[in-house]
Amino acid sequence: MRLLIIALPFALSGCATPNTGIVPIGSGSYMISKMGSMLTWSGGEVKADLYREAAVFCEKAGKQVEPVNSTSQDSGLAQYASAEIQFRCK
Repeated sequence: MRLLIIALPFALSGCATPNTGIVPIGSGSYMISKMGSMLTWSGGEVKADLYREAAVFCEKAGKQVEPVNSTSQDSGLAQYASAEIQFRCK
């Protein structure tokens, strides 16, 4: 029982997956994707996080994020919530 109590927080924190980082995909466009954690149910929530990250990226260049395309998927049986966005900085 003691081992379970000690291991559970580590197991839950290890379930968050990193994003791809911002990747140039040509013609001044960028892509970023991410999977949510074990406790993230909404793909829209993951997508909102990605747009916030894209906005910070574009603001560093003195520009604003312009969405190009996006997809998201809610969590389900044996599946984490996830999202991908494509954007430009204008």
